[in-house]
Order: sequence, then structure tokens, then C-alpha cells
Amino acid sequence: QQPYIPSLIFRYYPDSASAFQAYQEGTVQGVSQITQDVLPAALAEADLSLYTSREPELSMVLFNLKDAQASFLADKDVRRALYLGINRQAIIDRILQGQAILANGPIFPGTWAYYDGIEALAYEPDNALTLLKKAGYILAEDGDVVRKKGDVALALTLIHPDSPLHTAIARQIADDWQKLGVSVTLEAMSYDQLLAERLTPRSYQAALVDLNLSRSPDPDPYPFWDQLQATNGQNYSQWDNRFVSEYLEQARVTIDQAERARLYRNFQVIFSEELPSLPLFYPVTTYGISREVQGVRIGP
Repeated sequence: QQPYIPSLIFRYYPDSASAFQAYQEGTVQGVSQITQDVLPAALAEADLSLYTSREPELSMVLFNLKDAQASFLADKDVRRALYLGINRQAIIDRILQGQAILANGPIFPGTWAYYDGIEALAYEPDNALTLLKKAGYILAEDGDVVRKKGDVALALTLIHPDSPLHTAIARQIADDWQKLGVSVTLEAMSYDQLLAERLTPRSYQAALVDLNLSRSPDPDPYPFWDQLQATNGQNYSQWDNRFVSEYLEQARVTIDQAERARLYRNFQVIFSEELPSLPLFYPVTTYGISREVQGVRIGP
């Protein structure tokens, strides 16, 4: 039989707003990406169907576990407290307009390697304060706003890309941490500078980053978390866990997918316990297609 649609015409536009305007004018029947600036208007279009899919990207806060001036980052209880103290849902709702999924680990959900049994941590500032107190970090005197343990103060610098979106996210994180008694200095820079001058030489304490894995369809976390990559590779946190490294090294040379899944499950369990860095969210992308076009399916 002949195809129902005899031909397709692809039109190219400089941005999502221009493409959406073309849809409103009847020039096109679909928009490949509905960005945040046009999302409210797109939601108001009765004849426009919206399909959302997780992007192959993970936003997270990387910690430099070997930084001498922020030695408290080597304490997993402190890292857990910092995680519990971030209102990630508020970031998604208020800053990202709901266009993201909470992340609980470094492997994408919906893939064969994802383990859904890991603990999902919510925003629990009271529990965060309890952990910090148990770790010995207190407000020693009336009027103190920064917690200390002896001479070690909970103070760090959070570097971030200088885009308006990353700046807003970094400010939200800093505000949340300051409520716990953590002093946060924000430092914005270009992504190229952040990577070349700070992450690569391990000259940072905390960094807001996006791990883009669009060119890595295989869920191999080895480059970012294996101890052999801590010096010259992409293990910017310098996480040094021999068990994790053995799991990751075995998994990338094993062709049995069930065995690989088991090894990655073990990795994810340890990651969720130690939290060498803090997964924030997986951004999503949205396609807009006219209701006249039937049978649309969006893959992962």
C-alpha cells in the first residue's frame, strides 16, 4: 500500500520561539523542541500535543574530595547532609518550570543498567542538621551563622557556568546550604574555563555541572568514578573506592548484560551510600506536534 503521508518537509528555524511561531501561523505541524520560554504558550494551544522525554544528561554537584581547605567534604555524613539540605524539587518547579526529573544516581532510569532499589532522598533539612551536629559541626557561640568543628568551618566555593539558568540554580543551592550553617561563595565562569582551569587540574571545591552522555549510549560510569581516572581522567571528584572500581572495570569487559547489570547495581548501592557527588536532576525535552499527526511515539 501507498504511505498515508506522501512527503515530509523539514523547515529550520534559529530557535524554538521562531519554530513555534511558524506552527501558530500554520507553516509547520510540529516543533522539535519546546523550550521554557515558549512552554506556557504551547500548553495553551488546544490542538498541539506535547510529548516529553528524558534527555541523556545529568545535572549534579561535583565535590573535590581531596581539597585540603574543604576537608569536611571527605566525610560522607557531611555530604549526605548537604544533599538532604538541597530542595531539588523547588529547583525543578520554580527554576526549570517542571521540566526535569529528580535524579537519585549517576545511571539513567529506564535503562537496563538502572537499579530502582537505591534510596531516594528527599528534602529533609532537619535531618541534615542532625547529621551535621553528629559529625561535630556546631554553632559555637550566639550569633554564629557558620558551623565549625574545632578550627574547621563549613565554608566552600561553588563554581558554576555563567548562564542565567545555572546561576539561578547555584543561588538556590547556596541559599539552602546557608540555612544549614554552611558558608557558600559562588563563582561563575564559562563552561570551557570551568572545565580547563578548575575541574581538570582539580582546583575547585564544589562545582555545578551537566554531564552530557548523548554520545555514550552504553551506560558506562567508568570514566567519572573509577579510581584510575582520579589523576588525569574525568574522575574530577577523585573518589577512591576500590570496590567500586573493580565493579566498573569488570562491567566494561563483560558481554553478559545480566552480569553487567549486577555489577552496576552494586556500584549504584555504594554510590548512594557514600555520595561522592550529588545528582540533582535529569532535564527533559518536549516535542510539540499537531493533533492531526497520529501514532506519535517518543523514545528514550
